[in-house]
Amino acid sequence: MNAESELLRVYREWRRLVQAEAKAIQTRTWVLLSDCHLAIKGYQSAVTGLTQATRAEWRRAGGEVAQKERSLEVLVADLADLTRRNLSLLQARRVLAGKQLHELGEAGRNLRRLRRAYGVLPAGDRAFA
Repeated sequence: MNAESELLRVYREWRRLVQAEAKAIQTRTWVLLSDCHLAIKGYQSAVTGLTQATRAEWRRAGGEVAQKERSLEVLVADLADLTRRNLSLLQARRVLAGKQLHELGEAGRNLRRLRRAYGVLPAGDRAFA
């Protein structure tokens, strides 16, 4: 397998992982999200060397190097776009989780107030009030 084929294979796998990240964010499967993110980090380092080797192959072969570069740029831009969408989706999930955490905290405080008002609060719970 030549460098260009390997580079394209890595980019296809990277794209698959970015799509899996989106699904993991949507389904709140955080372990899968973490696994995808770690795998992508591994591909990021491999892409640098493969890109250099691919460009060297293109120069040796001659032909339309500029067109191949543009195709590669489109591929990378698409991956960057998908990654930005995932980041936006993840940020929206974090905001929602923060709101839910705040609401749960309020509910807990209200429950403690009710227990105190009705004299139901055990002595051990007073430290958390």
